[in-house]
Amino acid sequence: MSRSISAHFTPEQRDFLEVVTDSWRHVFLRATAGAGKTTTLTEAAWQLETQGVYFAYNKHAVSDLQSRLPPRVRALTLHAHGHRLLRDRAGATFRVHSDKAQDVARQLDFRKKWEAPAARAWTIAREERLGLLTEKQAQWLATRAQWPGVPEDLIEWIPEFHICGHNMWFSEGRADFTDLLWLPLTAGYGYGTLPLALVDEAQDLTPLRQAYVLHLLGLGTGINLSGLRDPRDRPPSNPDRTGRLIFVGDSDQSIYTWAGADPMALSRLKEQVGALELPLSVSFRCPREVIRYARAHSDFIRPATGAAPGTIEHISAETATYARGDVVLCRTNAPLIRQALTLMKAGLSVAVTGRDLAQQLRESVSAAFPAAFRNDDVTELVKAHLAPRTEPLKLRLAAGDDAARRPLTELQDLGRCLRYLAWVVSRPSGEATPADVLYLLAQVCRDDADADVLLASVHRAKGKEWPRVTILYPELMPMSQGDPDEERAVQFVAVTRAQQVLRFAYGKDAWTARQFVQPGTLPDPEPQADVEQQPSPEQQSSPEDLPSPVALPSPESATPERRTRSRRARPSAPPGAASPTLPPPPDVAPVTDRRRLWPLYGGTTPMPLELVRERLTALADEERTLLRTWAHEGLELLQDVTAAYVTVHEANLSLFEQAARQARLAIPALFGKGVPVCVFEGPLLRVRLARKVRLTKRAVRVALGDVELRFDRESGELLDGAEPLAPFIRPAELRTLQRDVA
Repeated sequence: MSRSISAHFTPEQRDFLEVVTDSWRHVFLRATAGAGKTTTLTEAAWQLETQGVYFAYNKHAVSDLQSRLPPRVRALTLHAHGHRLLRDRAGATFRVHSDKAQDVARQLDFRKKWEAPAARAWTIAREERLGLLTEKQAQWLATRAQWPGVPEDLIEWIPEFHICGHNMWFSEGRADFTDLLWLPLTAGYGYGTLPLALVDEAQDLTPLRQAYVLHLLGLGTGINLSGLRDPRDRPPSNPDRTGRLIFVGDSDQSIYTWAGADPMALSRLKEQVGALELPLSVSFRCPREVIRYARAHSDFIRPATGAAPGTIEHISAETATYARGDVVLCRTNAPLIRQALTLMKAGLSVAVTGRDLAQQLRESVSAAFPAAFRNDDVTELVKAHLAPRTEPLKLRLAAGDDAARRPLTELQDLGRCLRYLAWVVSRPSGEATPADVLYLLAQVCRDDADADVLLASVHRAKGKEWPRVTILYPELMPMSQGDPDEERAVQFVAVTRAQQVLRFAYGKDAWTARQFVQPGTLPDPEPQADVEQQPSPEQQSSPEDLPSPVALPSPESATPERRTRSRRARPSAPPGAASPTLPPPPDVAPVTDRRRLWPLYGGTTPMPLELVRERLTALADEERTLLRTWAHEGLELLQDVTAAYVTVHEANLSLFEQAARQARLAIPALFGKGVPVCVFEGPLLRVRLARKVRLTKRAVRVALGDVELRFDRESGELLDGAEPLAPFIRPAELRTLQRDVA
């Protein structure tokens, strides 16, 4: 052995190193958050005499690792290793062409507006190791790539992309980032040339990355696409010799399924190579109380012996204060942008991390806003910019493709980020330019570790740790449109970033209704009678010590997502536990609603005032006149209300929101001529083409099949029987009809 093992290593670490040094088996080390997996894996490199590569997840990790490894083991990313293989083939002048995928799309004569989604589809297909597609794979790929055409077309096009992409490599030496792994697999470069691979963060390997590692070790089958293997490639000199795989990961931290990571990567890889699994379950990063909350999402993690108790705080996001050194995490990006803008106004320097987010926003700012734009036009400009990408997803969602929810949510989040930035710069004078937005964006989204407050999505925080962490709007997790296992992993990763203090900062509704995050249970707690009898301030503020809430809103007052979150169990307070100071039960204001049809107020369901305003404000932006007018009238009735709650007719509000959702996902009429009439059909809204009968000063009369309908000429609503789920004509199409007549 190269050196003695540290006396500070745990029994689990020693068991792992013993197996590594005393056998030639492939080994999988399941390591929880903060368990010292990098220290353990680098120690394995020292204990082995074999030359090999330590594959780190990103280049930042590589720069920290090399000095900790023996000279015989090189730290690289997978793509850096692939770059070397391709450079050996193409020569010293080889460089990566980031625009290759779109160049291939042009060679295949795609229309200009289809080039970007076609390039995305090919990139994703390679990352997923998809050669020839099945119909199910084509449907999945179309959703992931935001493909505007028929999914079945990808069955024909993806193989064409593969062939064209390989020809471009063989004839011109052109390769993009994904090719760094794809080409060695399909052309046969480097097979069986690696004696030892130490792989970190193995749960985040995509199918392509996993196959690349096995290919180098001589353990995989590669990707055999007929006619794509490089004729210059020779088989390995000793094809029977295979390398050794030692990989570390944790399925409880698998948060990149949306980006192509295989949710079953660890179990499949372990089974494929026959690896022995060993645990690393003790976290040295997190204090006991933080681990208690982490165990609500993973019962694998355990606290270290003698771990500090730590601090848990439950606070209102509205009144939360921040200081230098604070880190704010959130499930989505828009709340981070808004919080950053608020902190900047208070005089704190901020840094919202994430180069991908900054790049997306820069591109969108330049594309969405004209040379000068008005504050009042921001919402419509952003909607118009995102419409070509959101509308196909809405159609797929309306047709029952639930996989479209995730990319649609991400685009909507991007839109909110754009609106916040544009509103801030255009509000003072009423106008702004894209340059103004880009200047503000550069101040907000930057990689600056010295900023007073760092803000990041949970995904960007993976692998990092800080003394004091605030999870902003924890009620946003889990996301209803996400994969349940991945969402559980996201919550686990968020909680385990905290080294000392973990704060949950709730939105108004969750804070008022006391919908607090609940902890798990620590394993085999050590007897601490003095602590049990005299709870610390941190324990007193823990939600498990809270008394049962009173006068809470009915479950029917929440959206489906909020109802799911509100089902979390609230354990009763233990005997003798002190109750923290909380707001008194909210007052419910009586609001008179004299509207004869579809009244909102005066029902039996209490609802937080701010939640009512939020839901009505969303409806007030709808294009349809009936919905917009009803929402504006409801908001006017709340002008003088100061109480925390009002009673509402929840069924009426839900009906109007249902009509709005279906209208946003309307299925268009593709062929024919006539007056476009929106008709509700069960869960769908379709645009039917009706025959115009007559246009008067007051009404538009049309025939839809055997039924004659009369619509108000100004609003597009039925003159007789206008209601949320009744047929209507959209204002834009009504204006077109009136212009044609004029």
